[in-house]
Formats: sequence, structure tokens, C-alpha cells
Amino acid sequence: MIVEVFGPEPPCPRCMRTLEIVKQVVKELQLNCEVKKIDAYSKLTIAKYGLVFTPAVAIDGKVFVAGRIPSVDEVKRILRVTVNIEGQENKMIVKR
Repeated sequence: MIVEVFGPEPPCPRCMRTLEIVKQVVKELQLNCEVKKIDAYSKLTIAKYGLVFTPAVAIDGKVFVAGRIPSVDEVKRILRVTVNIEGQENKMIVKR
């Protein structure tokens, strides 16, 4: 899995914060994935993603967040859904 954080080069504080949050969540969830910082204004990125607002976060080529800093909980939810991980708080065991 590849997680991309988009922002200008040099990076702005909002984009750097987004990158920090993504790296923190990947570490917390112990995911085996690659986290990349991508220049949002390169011709290739504009052509591929059509991004207008930064920061933005994409997972395996699909943009999930754009134009704002996501919260830690939001990134956790996105990554859990993307990799089909259920958080401990969502598990219910019913014994009969």
C-alpha cells in the first residue's frame, strides 16, 4: 500500500503537519506501507490527480482528503477501512 501526502515544494506547515499525522498513524497501526510526500503542483501530479487544494492524502491512488489537515482519528478510520482492519473498539464478541 502506498500513502501519498500532497503539498507544495517547499512544503508548507499544514502539509508537514498532515505528513506527521499520517506517519504517526501508520506507525501506531503497525502498517506495512510506504508513505510519500509528493509535490502537488508538478505537471504529472496535476494530470493524474487533478488536485486543487492542499494538503491532500491519497491511498493507492485514491484521494481521501483534500484542502485541510485531517485529524488522527480520521486518518485511522481511512486506513482501517482501506486495509480492512477493525479497531478493537469496533469488535464485539458474543458467546452463547
